[in-house]
Amino acid sequence: MTALRHTMLFILALLAMMAVYSVSQLKIADYFPIKTVHVIGLHHLDKEEVRQTLVPLVSRGFFAVNVDYIRDRLGQIPWVSDTVVRRRWPDGVDVTVIEQSVVARWNGASMLSSEGHLFVPADIAELEDLPSFVGPDGQQITMLKYFVNINRILTPLHAKISYLELTPYLTWKLTLDNGMALKVGHEEILDRLTNFVKVYPKIVGERATDVEYIDLRYPNGMAVKWKNAG
Repeated sequence: MTALRHTMLFILALLAMMAVYSVSQLKIADYFPIKTVHVIGLHHLDKEEVRQTLVPLVSRGFFAVNVDYIRDRLGQIPWVSDTVVRRRWPDGVDVTVIEQSVVARWNGASMLSSEGHLFVPADIAELEDLPSFVGPDGQQITMLKYFVNINRILTPLHAKISYLELTPYLTWKLTLDNGMALKVGHEEILDRLTNFVKVYPKIVGERATDVEYIDLRYPNGMAVKWKNAG
């Protein structure tokens, strides 16, 4: 009985210590209230949306701030690609926001980032000048890779893609920022575009604005459709 009594007393003492510790931790959590929250990296993000997200997350003391939870909550905002959150002794929190690097509009509704992520920001009006991608769902990574490679091939022409389409039949169509449309087909895409750039000075030259479209789907050549050809 004596051993049992000692065991029970030990357990009661341990529970009392844990209760005191828990109360102390709750009190400590309210000490050192957060007075400053420093946020950098906001360009497209709505500052008020970020503020409203952060306020309840930093409302308690320095030791109660959960940096991982703040990071997760900010990551739910469409424009956010990643965040770095640090507590700054004794009363501050520093937040670095890394926004999505947007490359193009996707199917008229979403934005496509440089990492191939699709997201839908609240306001896309300011992004109307971006290239436009049209393609089957799930093909955005493939289109992004071709977009980069095709623009590299077009460098000698001082032109870039303004519209890129991958049809359900996996054929490619594109429009350049000088207004010229190209039909490329589905085979040897990059090779045909490379050959097109080589012969461009002789076939088109300074008449880019007179071209309605160029068809590169021929295995050994191309066809030019001129505007007002009669």
